[in-house]
Amino acid sequence: MQITNPFQLLHIVADYLSDINRLNYATFEQMRRHQNRAFCNLIKYAYRVPLYKQKFDEAGIRPGDITGIKDIKKLPIINRQDVINYYPSGTVAPELKKRSVTVNTSGSTRNPVTLYVDQYTLIKALIAYVRELRQYGIRWNTSKMSIIANFYSGTAPTQYFDAGANPTLKPVKPLISLKNIQQLNADDDLTEMIQKVDAFKPDCIFGFPGPLRHLALLKEKGYGKHLHPRCIISSGGIMDSYEKKRIEEIFQTRVFDVYGSTEAGPVAFECEEGEYHINSDFVYIEAIDANDNPVDKGKTGKLAITRLYGRGTPLIRYTGMGDVIALKKGICSCGRQTELLGKVHGRIKESIVLPNHKIIFPNVLIDVPGKVMRILNTDKIDRLQVVQQEIDEIDILVIINNVRRDEGVPIETLFDELKKEYKTVFGPDVKVTVKEVTKLVSETGGEETSPGILTKIDASEYL
Repeated sequence: MQITNPFQLLHIVADYLSDINRLNYATFEQMRRHQNRAFCNLIKYAYRVPLYKQKFDEAGIRPGDITGIKDIKKLPIINRQDVINYYPSGTVAPELKKRSVTVNTSGSTRNPVTLYVDQYTLIKALIAYVRELRQYGIRWNTSKMSIIANFYSGTAPTQYFDAGANPTLKPVKPLISLKNIQQLNADDDLTEMIQKVDAFKPDCIFGFPGPLRHLALLKEKGYGKHLHPRCIISSGGIMDSYEKKRIEEIFQTRVFDVYGSTEAGPVAFECEEGEYHINSDFVYIEAIDANDNPVDKGKTGKLAITRLYGRGTPLIRYTGMGDVIALKKGICSCGRQTELLGKVHGRIKESIVLPNHKIIFPNVLIDVPGKVMRILNTDKIDRLQVVQQEIDEIDILVIINNVRRDEGVPIETLFDELKKEYKTVFGPDVKVTVKEVTKLVSETGGEETSPGILTKIDASEYL
């Protein structure tokens, strides 16, 4: 997919120059005008894609009926199963199928999908990532970065480099070689990984919360003596406040969180003030209720996301990410005029359903261990997992740090407090058992990727 058309290359360069600093200067009014133009162009393209043409026709919608973002409520919701059902020929415009590559989602929602993306889509997503890195003082072409992701065939990180960055930069190599970027697989041996990262001496480490947590524990044990990054960026999962603080203390640097997905690319990033800025020129976000209507800012709803750029498989009011979110009112004190993401509560399928049909979202559960350790002034929990065996039976699996095992409060006291706090969350009708283990439960076989919450009850059935 090397770019041979000089006009296409000029188009990408022009986009880079206009996109890279837009969030730092654009007003809300300017951003909305940009959104409206991009959204109308997206709808025109989507009408050539069989999935969307059928959905739009069923809803009585034609591209001319859409004049801007304000009309988005007229459009139908597209879920994960829709994309699966229409793949392969129905999720891309016929003339673009041969000029696109496919990317596969991780399947963390237990129902993976395959999407088509063209090179321009990949480059636009990379521009958004580069923009986020710039907020933290990291330059894509000069700063050294260690990226911990899923670099396997067909994954988005692999395609970003193999079908996006490398072919685009080929005409200017070796002036720009990307040798400043270290690629590491998230499920590699962590001891070997920290040795590689230590030898690389990155300015920035970008990775999933799980591997970052393990690297911090290894550094605390004496590994990574030359590892002093200027910042750490967490993505691909929820990191609780205690865990984040511990990693910051061990590495003596700031940990920032960014939010995105294989389907939508970069969605939002945490600024120096701790607010989450939405890449409003790249995506449009809605929080919707059970009837697919947007809820007010500050209220919790299911994420429906629209990607405003690129071709391949369009995403318009797509709920397949399966997240529960809340948007936030107001303007951040950092000065960037963007919409704000207030809270990502986590995946619906990682939520706990109680006997009274109340749903406990992941962000509530992952904060409990940190709260307990602050109460008891201890930090002897290495990892913790909530496993829902039945609707009224939940196990709390705990891995204890052997070095700090005998420091401070006894293990029994720690487990009693954990049980008490989780009982407060789950209520009297749920049996809570706290167990010490040496290995967490995994759906894929790798302990590093063991989810913090594992349930056999599908919360989406109760929404």
